[in-house]
Amino acid sequence: MSSVSVENAKPTYTPREHQARRYSVWVAIVASLSGLMFGWDSMALNVVKNALQYHTKANNGLIGFAIAFGVLSAVLGAFVAGRLSDKTGRKPIMIISAVLFIVSSIGIVFIGNSIGLFLFWRFFSGLAMGAAMTIAPAYISETAPADLRGTLVSLRQFFIIIGLFVCGLLGDWLVGKADAPAKGSDMPQSAGNLSMLGLNLEAWQWAFLSVAIGGIVYLVTALMVPESPRYLVLAGKLEEAKASLGKTTGEDSDELDARIAGIQDSLKSDSKRSGFKVVLTKSGHNLQKVVWVGVALAALQQFVGINAIFYYSTTIFATVGFGEQQALQQTLILTGVKVVAIILGMILIDRIGRRPLMIFGSAAMVVSLIAVSSIMLSAPKAADGSPDLAGNPALGIIALIALCLYVGSYAGTWGPIMWVLVGEMFPNRIRGAATSIAGAAEWIANFAVTLSFPVLAAWSIGTTYIIYGVMALIGLLFVIFLVPETKNVELEDMDKLVEQN
Repeated sequence: MSSVSVENAKPTYTPREHQARRYSVWVAIVASLSGLMFGWDSMALNVVKNALQYHTKANNGLIGFAIAFGVLSAVLGAFVAGRLSDKTGRKPIMIISAVLFIVSSIGIVFIGNSIGLFLFWRFFSGLAMGAAMTIAPAYISETAPADLRGTLVSLRQFFIIIGLFVCGLLGDWLVGKADAPAKGSDMPQSAGNLSMLGLNLEAWQWAFLSVAIGGIVYLVTALMVPESPRYLVLAGKLEEAKASLGKTTGEDSDELDARIAGIQDSLKSDSKRSGFKVVLTKSGHNLQKVVWVGVALAALQQFVGINAIFYYSTTIFATVGFGEQQALQQTLILTGVKVVAIILGMILIDRIGRRPLMIFGSAAMVVSLIAVSSIMLSAPKAADGSPDLAGNPALGIIALIALCLYVGSYAGTWGPIMWVLVGEMFPNRIRGAATSIAGAAEWIANFAVTLSFPVLAAWSIGTTYIIYGVMALIGLLFVIFLVPETKNVELEDMDKLVEQN
């Protein structure tokens, strides 16, 4: 059992506890591979877009819908995953998601010229994405030591960025190695042939085949980790729960028995409701307050506009006066800032807490978004009505610095911490269903922001930033008045925390 010699001193751990803590990190890494898969899948989508249009002759609108279709099915995957995990366990959801990643990616490789088949397989890959990304925070929260929980849940967000960057380089390499189009041909480079491993496939096919390889890694590792002890107690499998808990805590038999008893108490309820009814108030007509808090956090995380700004970053930088090559370079700078910020957030989250970081992040986003919007609104207008800072490079640099502050503030706070809170703040008896609802809300908000940004930006990109800034301000007030601090709180004590708030 860990101990401290004086108040606030660094805890000391037995060799067994040290081994258990290292094992809990391994378990969190496996669950966080869902983030890596997200980046891998995004790379494949970026590679396939032009080739898909070339082969299917679909118009821009249909191609855009086909690419976004995975996000819509991810809503369903997220919504179903949490509640289904209360019936089957957290681990089976990860295994099923991995299988869906593998099967859908291989299926896309052989769609031929059919946009219908692409949509068919994207439905299943979206289900996998929504399910895997939603169950990971809950699973990690239920297997991690309380003092490491924030850092370990944040790993998933870190893996997303690493996946986007590393797999993006892989996609670029595949396209670069493919046969170049014939002179005068409208065939994109991504549709060029590339012979490897005895197979002659087009570059985009190799991209999706690599996603399947990633899915195999995810599947094999998911088979190796234990089931969540909280689920096992819920299922009445107490001996298995004790064994699972012992692997990640290193506690002795008596301590484990006491912890199991605490989990059992937290699962007790005076209500006979089941299914999604468990997240409703006693009247049965509304969601419990803590569930609404989770839904609002999930939606606000997207409504500050981060994904739209990343998806359209090269367009934004071109707008403020950077050339195409420079715009790509500035996007890489933003990615670097995001990686550094996530690492810093992971270091601080279990030291200073969730609320202080989120309050700081919200305030910094408000300031940076106001700065960018002011520059955009006051800039001279180009012929198409968009801001033109080509004649004032100093303002362009200021805009870049403000965007770096915005991205860094989000990446180190709201990006990972929203999922940390969603994974840990719900009481044990409702965590699966509540996580499903919050996860679905996040994917719906993601889709809405991504779909609306081009329209809003064409109307007024400066005003669009103001809208996102207002959302960040709402997020600031929301955290101050409604979000509880969960640092170092055991999952079994979340009921008391919820009642206090």
